[in-house]
Amino acid sequence: MNFYSLTVQNVEKLTSGSIRVDLDIPEELKTVFSWKSGQFLRFKFEIDGQNIEREYSICTAPHEGYISIAVKETSNPFVSGYVQKNVKTGDSLQISAPMGTFGIPSRPDEKRTLVAFSAGSGITPVISIIKDTLKKEEKVNFYLFYGNANEKEVMFKKELDQLQNRYPDNFFPHYFYSEQETENKLYEGMIDEHKVELIINQIVNWDEVDEALICGPKNMIITLANAVYNHGIPKENIHYELYEPVEKVFHDDKIQRSTVKEVQVTFIQGGNTYVLNWINNGSSLLNALLDSGIDAPYSCKGGVCGSCQCKKLEGEIHMGKNLVLTDENIKKGRILTCVAFPKTDKLVVSMDE
Repeated sequence: MNFYSLTVQNVEKLTSGSIRVDLDIPEELKTVFSWKSGQFLRFKFEIDGQNIEREYSICTAPHEGYISIAVKETSNPFVSGYVQKNVKTGDSLQISAPMGTFGIPSRPDEKRTLVAFSAGSGITPVISIIKDTLKKEEKVNFYLFYGNANEKEVMFKKELDQLQNRYPDNFFPHYFYSEQETENKLYEGMIDEHKVELIINQIVNWDEVDEALICGPKNMIITLANAVYNHGIPKENIHYELYEPVEKVFHDDKIQRSTVKEVQVTFIQGGNTYVLNWINNGSSLLNALLDSGIDAPYSCKGGVCGSCQCKKLEGEIHMGKNLVLTDENIKKGRILTCVAFPKTDKLVVSMDE
């Protein structure tokens, strides 16, 4: 994977535990850093002598002309804490080109209703999509349901208020607080399947909802994706951003287990060929590559981002649920290593094709 040196243009505090970092894109890299709302960047940091990579979603929309990310301190703040304490205006950071497939296609000629569910820093890619959609679609109704511990923890609150004022007939944000009392009890507590029921009954004409976006903790995504699906939104119209692997998102999806116990894998990347013996314990091809010490690319590990896409040259695999590859891609041998499981005892895959 290629990394490019970009300069930090500005660092702004969003909440007590989060910052926004604006990046300057030089003219010669404008094409490389052309992005779609919902995508992310991979950063390479050297911390205490270690090279560590992390992904951060882009929070600006393409029409804004510059790229920003937001970093919220996590429960394991080794990297997020380092970024918040050390990254400053004028610094040079190593960053990949934009990646990922989270988002929705623009439909400027249609009248449609969209709903987005988010929690904490999950708002980062969602606000990019909101801004892009409101800019392009005059007839859209866009509902945001955003959960945080309390009002002080709401990232981008000022910007969301500005969007509501600018698009009062199109954008309808609603804030939920798990540790703060509100006048309307609807907005107290985490967003779960019960809250979805209340939202349907009290806020949104659900019959008009065309697509849903979900970004937040893994359990929230699974809970809300099933709640939305059970209320009639087709799976292909439910878009989510997973940051860690899950066996399945929707409860009625079937899991196919691999019975092959041992696989000889040949993995081609960057002109180099690696051979490993994969003892299949139920883990994915990606995990087998990483466990063997190979620096295989990945981000979400959940079949969502497409970072681990490669071509199968020999052998057969079963591929789990993914939101990246079409049937035509799969027929041509494209696979995602993060959701690939063996069907034969020999496998040859290439990242170079």
